[in-house]
Amino acid sequence: MLPLDQSVGWLSIMIALTVFAYRINAIDAYGVIAAVPVGFITLIFGGVTWFLALLSFFLIASYYTRHKFEQKELAGFSEKNRGARSWTNVLANGGLPAFFAIMYHYSGNNNLYLLFFSGSLAFALADTIATEVGLLSRSAPISILSGKPIPRGHSGGVTLRGEMAALVGTLVIGSICGLFFSNDAGQFAIILIACITSGMLSTNLDSVLGETWQCKYKCSVCNKYSEIRIVHCDVITIQHRGFRFVDNNVVNAISSLFGAAICSIFILAFNT
Repeated sequence: MLPLDQSVGWLSIMIALTVFAYRINAIDAYGVIAAVPVGFITLIFGGVTWFLALLSFFLIASYYTRHKFEQKELAGFSEKNRGARSWTNVLANGGLPAFFAIMYHYSGNNNLYLLFFSGSLAFALADTIATEVGLLSRSAPISILSGKPIPRGHSGGVTLRGEMAALVGTLVIGSICGLFFSNDAGQFAIILIACITSGMLSTNLDSVLGETWQCKYKCSVCNKYSEIRIVHCDVITIQHRGFRFVDNNVVNAISSLFGAAICSIFILAFNT
């Protein structure tokens, strides 16, 4: 755990970075309230390298969310709130890594939680990049289960461009975690391979859950689909399939946990 004087200094830096992110619309006001404790918990219990790995994810993910945003907005595929991350986004992607930082500290720096942490970040970055780049794909997405074309932007769809982007994302975050957490070339390679494996498997699990478990709504007038309950054609959309309590953030949290679990399988090789 960091000494008090270092903790105060890093907290000041963290608040300054978060305020800057708010000013450039990378995060909204409630997201700021959630991001500061998530980042500080990761820093205090995991250490500086853990915080820097989490910060790297946020910076890269924010870049891809804003990448060609106007083009996605005109097409109607952009994130709501002009791409600013809300508190639910922060907790869905950062809550689990922060929890693993706590467990790492209280377990006596057990490397199992280090791999849990790396796997959850691998999923979060791969999923974000796959979604944002896939939205710009010229080819229509197909259902991960049926292989049939589905509307662009709907959960459960995959594109070749998105899959390749996800692979690049796992390579990037795997390299970052490898540099921060390994003691030699062997451990670096293990973390890299673990992040690639967990990131790709969990990202595609996310698509499967988005297709099957995530709640989908439909307009009873024009049959237009929506992933949230909205008013369309002057009527409230009705539940069409999935579970009412399962939204995109719940799917992300489940997939993040799965990614962490897959990455942790490499613990025996990492400790040898």
